Amino acid sequence: SFPGAERPAVAPLDLTMTAGEITVLIGPSGCGKTTTLRMINRLVNPTDGVITIDGTDIREQSVTDLRRSIGYVIQQIGLFPHRTIAQNIATVPKLLGWDKGRTTKRVAELAELVGIDPTMLKRYPAELSGGQQQRVGVARALAADPPVLLMDEPFGAVDPIVRAHLQGELLALQARVHKTIVLVTHDIDEAVLLGDRVAVLNVGGILEQVAAPDDLLAHPANEFVGSFVGNERGIKRLSLATVSELALEPGPVVDRSASVDEVRTALTRSGLDWLGVTERGQLQGWLPADAVEAALARADGIAPLADAALEPVVARLQPTSSLRAALEVILTARSSTALVADADGTYLGSVTLETIRSGLAS
Repeated sequence: SFPGAERPAVAPLDLTMTAGEITVLIGPSGCGKTTTLRMINRLVNPTDGVITIDGTDIREQSVTDLRRSIGYVIQQIGLFPHRTIAQNIATVPKLLGWDKGRTTKRVAELAELVGIDPTMLKRYPAELSGGQQQRVGVARALAADPPVLLMDEPFGAVDPIVRAHLQGELLALQARVHKTIVLVTHDIDEAVLLGDRVAVLNVGGILEQVAAPDDLLAHPANEFVGSFVGNERGIKRLSLATVSELALEPGPVVDRSASVDEVRTALTRSGLDWLGVTERGQLQGWLPADAVEAALARADGIAPLADAALEPVVARLQPTSSLRAALEVILTARSSTALVADADGTYLGSVTLETIRSGLAS
């Protein structure tokens, strides 16, 4: 509670952030998400209640020691303009009394980890773009290898293209460092993309729901959560699931060695105006229906497609492709079916609009 306020900024809140995961706090303006974040490192002291990190009450540590053990990244980045990039990254190690050799080694490690060109370490913040400065901010927050990382609207000050790139970099970074991250955002798309769990707060810091992103979108706890996550929940869920989670269909595909009867059966069964072709299990390409018919007409052996000139598959996906990417491929390729092959080219099956719908429904 703040003096003079009619009601608490954050109502009684019972919430556990799981170690090694990203917990996202989201809600409308005035919901207390930033206040909640700042209570964790005591930039705001709770009026009542207990906050623990790994079972230890944060009030048992000095404020200085607590903050040095928690990484903190903010929207405005907050780099020291008179210090070089290397000096900015080394801020906490220096405060902790690390020797020069250890500090220099750690700065180099972090530069590589977050994708900072080593030649930039001697530059000053004003010489870097917004995206580069944000990387420096993340590197500085990780410098002393803290177990907890707080991120307050970390990508809000950069343009959408850089923002999307930094979001991807954060997920890749988290896959390597496995920090306990608490991230505040007002963007539901960012929340479901980055969060292992998403906590939706209402005005006054009232926790309406905390859930994994897909559960949040599929099963909003109440009308407030449903309206906050938006009417396009199904579209948002497409970004969370991958093709590997679908029950793939055999698809309109035959092997180059297929017989005349096998080719005719495949073309008829598919009902499409094209046919995919594999060779020893590897996806090779496709043929339009008229080219298949021409190959059949001149066939004088048991493998009419053996020497066919194939076209590259445009409607092609990998198991790691998101369902949103799958939908995009199907729509832009103007085909009701997309073919799936792994990174080595092994054909795995096909995806249709019905396959995607069924996957979301399950």
